[in-house]
Amino acid sequence: MKLSVDIIQRQAKMRAHTATHLLHYGLEKLLWSTKQAWSLVDNDLLRFDFSCKDPISAWDLQMLESTINSWIQHGVTVNTNEMSMDEAKETWAKAFFEDKYGDTVRVVSIAWSVDDDLDLHSVELCGGIHVGNTSDIWAFKIIEHSAVAAWIRRISAVTWTKVAQEAHSYESRLHSLAQRLDCQPKQLEEKIEKILGDLAHLQADHASLQGKIICTHLDEFHQECELPSAWSARWKGCVLNISWTDLEHHSFKEVVNAAKWKRTQRNRILYTNEGNFAIYTWTWDLSAKDFAKQQGLKWGGSDQFVQGKDEKIKEVV
Repeated sequence: MKLSVDIIQRQAKMRAHTATHLLHYGLEKLLWSTKQAWSLVDNDLLRFDFSCKDPISAWDLQMLESTINSWIQHGVTVNTNEMSMDEAKETWAKAFFEDKYGDTVRVVSIAWSVDDDLDLHSVELCGGIHVGNTSDIWAFKIIEHSAVAAWIRRISAVTWTKVAQEAHSYESRLHSLAQRLDCQPKQLEEKIEKILGDLAHLQADHASLQGKIICTHLDEFHQECELPSAWSARWKGCVLNISWTDLEHHSFKEVVNAAKWKRTQRNRILYTNEGNFAIYTWTWDLSAKDFAKQQGLKWGGSDQFVQGKDEKIKEVV
């Protein structure tokens, strides 16, 4: 039997593994208190899961990446030493996942100090392979930051030539987007801001037009009717199932908002076949809230307006 090692893959994993140690230490400096949850080391690719309640801002991610690249560019020696567990504890080396260790352990330390911002003192118990110097990593680039579980976040990153590949891919996407928007890449931000502004105006105009259309339809259904309840003697207003009208093509929320804005001198009950309902009362001797309570409806609101979703509304009206 003959065993052989793929040197190219081995070196790629060494770079990603050492970069993972740098990332872990950088996160500790950034967050003050965090804990490794899981990690993956592949060919110039790494994923690192850690405890963190809130997302890390884009600015902090940029500073984290910049700091790690500074440690890489300054060529810090990566030391590996075997020692007893007691000796390792004296170095404050980190151990994870409640692993069981033997009498002799391997400690990987990367230490360098120039100022408080760039101070590096990563010491971990680790049996994995590493580069001999951080400069062997060449470069480090964060490509993704996401949540993977409650209070657990993940950073994915690349090293070595994959950083250049990622940059080329990003540049290609920028040029493709600029071409679609008929502008130069450096004009993309300005172009997108203009498009977003135009879209906001169009959305506002559309909402206004939709509101006017809904109000027009509501005016068509103004016939008064009686309610089969204790309210019937005092009720003067409209009861309307919008599922049977042209309003069915609009969302119930849009109809409710338009009716609320209109606020004509008329009591009104709107509902749908699905059980959505809204009750408006214009006269102060009628309480929409009291009516909803009396009928056992699931509701929320105030004396003059309540809304909710309850199949029972179809029986009530």
